[in-house]
Amino acid sequence: MYSLARKTLRIPGPAAKAAYLLPSVLRPATCVSGINKGDKSILVNWKKEEDVWSKFHFNWLRDNCPCPKCKHPELKQRLLDTLEDANPVNVSVEGKDAVEVEWRDGHRSQYSHDWLLTNSYCHNNINSIKPQAPKRKVTLWDRDTVPDPPPEVNYHDVLADDKNLLALLQKVYQYGYCFILDSPPMLESNVKVAERIGPLQNSYYGKKWSMELGDMSVEHISYSKSRILPHTDNPSFYDAPGLGILHVLALKDAIGGGSVMVDGFKLGHHMRQHFPEYFSLLSNVSIPYYLTFKDSADYRIRRYIFLVDSDGEPSGIHFNHIDRQPLDEESLYQAKKVLSCDDDVAMEKMYQAIRYFHQLLYGDQFTHRFALLPGSMLMFNNKRMLHAREEFISGFRSLCGVYNSEQEWLGKMEKLERELA
Repeated sequence: MYSLARKTLRIPGPAAKAAYLLPSVLRPATCVSGINKGDKSILVNWKKEEDVWSKFHFNWLRDNCPCPKCKHPELKQRLLDTLEDANPVNVSVEGKDAVEVEWRDGHRSQYSHDWLLTNSYCHNNINSIKPQAPKRKVTLWDRDTVPDPPPEVNYHDVLADDKNLLALLQKVYQYGYCFILDSPPMLESNVKVAERIGPLQNSYYGKKWSMELGDMSVEHISYSKSRILPHTDNPSFYDAPGLGILHVLALKDAIGGGSVMVDGFKLGHHMRQHFPEYFSLLSNVSIPYYLTFKDSADYRIRRYIFLVDSDGEPSGIHFNHIDRQPLDEESLYQAKKVLSCDDDVAMEKMYQAIRYFHQLLYGDQFTHRFALLPGSMLMFNNKRMLHAREEFISGFRSLCGVYNSEQEWLGKMEKLERELA
């Protein structure tokens, strides 16, 4: 139902859509009733009586020859330049389950019917016989349906065994977050878990960071003791973090500073159901972001608050109120295009949509409050979860964190699922 990896930055204009699907071995029930050769392609009739066919162009077939001379059998990387000559001298049906093409340079390529069906790109009525990889389902939650007991794994188990690492990533995918218990209170604990997934994601903050709430100079408002409103981390960066790990290292005489999480997918689902016009604006009108640091570069980007999957449901979120910049000419143009209205109506509707989003985000309906304590890491999907901190009134707290990119953690989960299936 819900897809996570529609991660296009969408700068400005309509986004390219790309669903993140469950890894699966497609086992097509192939039923070939005939293969015809044309001047530039072959036509495979899967069920001629039902008008189910696929066309495969010779340029495409030569470029995608699956033999081990052209493509590494494990790495799936091309080994030769397959674009030079796509002129066949002979096309034959190899046995009952493959097509063989002999090219002018003498190379022979074999394409099984299963392979052709799985990779069909120009076809008619193909979905009647071509299995579709199912989308992953996630568990949406709000204040009243927050997971109980919470998703948890043990730190030492995650380091010791790939099955436990996979369980951690699957919980983060399903619920948006997971606690990692029995974690030694030091920054290197975060690093060890993150490196089990893949390389640490670098940013202005470095590959790993820590901060103390107490005596310190403030380089960013999040380093202060002030209340931090629900947000996703670093939406001003082109490659915003995909996965975050937060860990309290020390806590003494603390008053305030409670942690907050909001399931952005659940909130977006609510908006889509009850205020579809507002949801449409927030998923089709890009908002400027700006972030700057002392002695560093300026970071500028346009972001859509909600990304959506092929069913129109939320599949990603980018939002940080403190870095949001004024709606501009591009924002207004996009809003007018969504609503088919004039400037005045478009600007008014945009502020209604953002205001309603804020009301939901900062209210109680979708808010989960909890205490983040030493010895318990919090891993969260930064493209789904919005997190926050209540005002830190007094005392001392030391916090550290690391990031993995979205591609790293989703790719690791898929690889482990395939290997441990």
